[in-house]
Amino acid sequence: MRKLLILALTPLALLAACGGGGGGSINNTPPPPPTQQIATPGPPNVETLTVDGGPVQSLNTAFITLTVCVHNTTTCVQVDHVEVDTGSSGLRILNEVIPNLPLGILTTNGGMTIAECLPFADGVSFGPVAVADVSFHDSQKTLSAVNIQVIGAQGYTVPSTCLSEGPKVEDTVAAFGANGILGVGPFLQDCGTACENEVGNGITGAYYTCATPATCADASATLAQQVPNPVALFGSDNNGVIVELPAVGNGGTSGVTGALVFGIGTEGNNGLGSATVLFEDGSGFISANYKGTSFPQGYIDSGSNINFLDDSTLTVCQNDAQFFCPSSAQNLSATLMGVGGTTVTANFTVADANPFITPPLTLFAVPVLAGPSLDTSHRSFDLGLPYFYGRNVYQAIENQTTPAGAGPYFAF
Repeated sequence: MRKLLILALTPLALLAACGGGGGGSINNTPPPPPTQQIATPGPPNVETLTVDGGPVQSLNTAFITLTVCVHNTTTCVQVDHVEVDTGSSGLRILNEVIPNLPLGILTTNGGMTIAECLPFADGVSFGPVAVADVSFHDSQKTLSAVNIQVIGAQGYTVPSTCLSEGPKVEDTVAAFGANGILGVGPFLQDCGTACENEVGNGITGAYYTCATPATCADASATLAQQVPNPVALFGSDNNGVIVELPAVGNGGTSGVTGALVFGIGTEGNNGLGSATVLFEDGSGFISANYKGTSFPQGYIDSGSNINFLDDSTLTVCQNDAQFFCPSSAQNLSATLMGVGGTTVTANFTVADANPFITPPLTLFAVPVLAGPSLDTSHRSFDLGLPYFYGRNVYQAIENQTTPAGAGPYFAF
């Protein structure tokens, strides 16, 4: 299962400036045409989506606000700056933003608590699975008794098999880059049938049972025990989402407001229109051809805050190799192909990251940021949130019926 989230590795105000040349001129005029329609937040299916830097000045991170409640009570906490991630499934909240909310922890029949390790591309997040009621701020959709992960819950020790999945533990807001994450990706659960028999499938570092919070061991988890994609649990508008963000000029801006739309073809505001549909394979991938090289693991991921490219011709920043710093802006393209052969050309621009990561930071929506792929096998091609500006990007959920057929697929 693909689980990717690339957040700022530290608060970006602390990053060193890039080297790499004089930098090309950057046109700050948003790209035409002005035909994009962004849905109005409100019932029955639209949430306000904001890119504004969030709690720790993260670049290109899209947030919503929701409310988490103890099941069947009015004991609740409103949580803002929850990142929207089309590359993972499930709702996860940092314990430090709900420290006094007495959520019930999910347990096995034997009374052990259930916990999860979620590996992202830049680290791991560990914590117990809790049961909560969740309400969405603008659409007024609600979920009752849904499994969520509480990251960094007090007393839980990160197991060694979890630590081996990533370079660092992200169990605080400062490390994680958001107050939580709403995974609205292609899958119904965050692990699915593979984790129903972890031992038999040779899986470690996923689900755990804990005799005490300090003694957690790898274990299987039934589908009912796993953290589900919340969208699939809605009574309606439950077959996918659309991430709608307005165009941003190449010079960046302090922030933008768009919409997270629930459902595809279920309301008057979420039809496919003329969008090209790219069906994903069973792992959630399409393929990409970039500069003559084929990448079988392509995806469009709102949880990646830059575009990740396997391209040795682009100059990396001298003092921060996670970004590209070409001497002039590069207008690039890739051919994306879905299962079944449908193709579409994806155009994007990569420019010198230096102006955007040099403190003090004032620009948080920046469409020209990219960096070297973190995939050492040279198979992946990741268009992150920079590619979403000026587009309505659809993510259909597996096995859910839509006007284009059952998901999973991307469309834009």
